[in-house]
Amino acid sequence: MQPGIACRRLLAVILLTDKVAKPHLLWDQFKTGLCDDIKHKLHHMNHYQADQEIPEDDVYDYGLWDLNRILVGIERSLADFPPMSLPQQQWTHRIPNPLLQAEQYNVDEMATLVDEQRAIFNPDQATAFDAVLESVTNNQGHLFFIHTAGGCGKTFLCNTIAAEVRRRGQVALCVASSGIATLLLDEERTSHSCFKIPLSIHEDSVAGLKHNSYMFPVLQQIKVIIWDKVPMQYKYDIDAVDQCLRDLLEVSHYLHLIALELTYYLE
Repeated sequence: MQPGIACRRLLAVILLTDKVAKPHLLWDQFKTGLCDDIKHKLHHMNHYQADQEIPEDDVYDYGLWDLNRILVGIERSLADFPPMSLPQQQWTHRIPNPLLQAEQYNVDEMATLVDEQRAIFNPDQATAFDAVLESVTNNQGHLFFIHTAGGCGKTFLCNTIAAEVRRRGQVALCVASSGIATLLLDEERTSHSCFKIPLSIHEDSVAGLKHNSYMFPVLQQIKVIIWDKVPMQYKYDIDAVDQCLRDLLEVSHYLHLIALELTYYLE
């Protein structure tokens, strides 16, 4: 038995074949199984008290909303499949974004961390830190490439930069080109996972982030992206992310770039 989310994705694929004459009957017959994970999800998101019974109408309405979210991600919607029911509640505004929640930091802890680490900077680290933060503060859109031998403090510097941005209540996104490298920077993830870079890449490829993804609101609030070990990344991977960010954010000059072997800054 597949969990509800897998079944909803399967139903989306079935709908896309355009061979279902009465999709609303398919939903009515199997909606219990299609939504079997939603009560737990709604409780987990603190929409209801732990001992509160969730109305079935809310469960199925959220199921329709999530099915529509899946379809929107492939440029369709439930409205394309009449007489399918449409979600009645505005779940988009009620559901916390887990990626945004992960970017909430204790400002006092970040300030203490920055003060402690800046106190032991060498002159080159201090110069780089000040130059990067001046660019970030004034939205100057400068590019920085930080490159030196191993053990000279590149990661230490970039962790301090990220902490300073977070101390200001802003978002710093740390990504790396490999899974092992993600262990180095604080709260880091792989670039392929974060930006949905296609595995089969060519010069016209665009990363797969969409407006309806959890990452899009994060991108709108990001002040800095730190991209570690970027020389390991194929050139077209960088181009695909660059084009995707330009399309999503609808700007032509938004990048400030450091490089720990690479770091981006967004205005």
